[in-house]
Amino acid sequence: MAKGDIVAIQAGNAHPEVYTDWSVDQCIEAVRKVDERIAASLRATEQRLAAIHKEILTDPDKTVEYYLLQRAQSQTDDLLSCDLETLSSDDQRKRVDQYHRYSALGSALLYRDTGFSGGSKFFTVTWPNFKWWPYKFNDVASSAKAWGANIIFEHTWYQGRRLYLIGIPYVEFRNLGDFKFNDIASSFASIP
Repeated sequence: MAKGDIVAIQAGNAHPEVYTDWSVDQCIEAVRKVDERIAASLRATEQRLAAIHKEILTDPDKTVEYYLLQRAQSQTDDLLSCDLETLSSDDQRKRVDQYHRYSALGSALLYRDTGFSGGSKFFTVTWPNFKWWPYKFNDVASSAKAWGANIIFEHTWYQGRRLYLIGIPYVEFRNLGDFKFNDIASSFASIP
């Protein structure tokens, strides 16, 4: 983890616990105390991100292939984002809760403004660059709701500071500025 990384964990109806400057191992251990399965998935995701940096980003052909695979998967997020855009914040949560009855993926709903207002985008796909279609949400996220485990990154391609959003089953943050993470998210990882 980089200096300034933030881990936010909420189990059930308890208030979120927030930690700063933790190592990946410390984060995984804290999650393991609450949910072994999510901790194992978090470890596997960290290994996948390391492989992406080592293997994908060093080979232009693999970079294009990776993007095309992620783009194909992102179409579901695009459809659900369209479904959510006309709903109130509370109704959005109910709709995503309904979606999660059929899916075990982590997901996040990022909002353009604080207090869950402004435009929003729904993420389930590990996505390297918020500038790209279908998300086009770079450096604008100001509040978040998250189901399961997710990571938002300060920079593209899963680099820079991280904000781990881990809700068992759900967590929300009305103002990402509380973590000095307002308007800087540029990539996303979902923890399966």
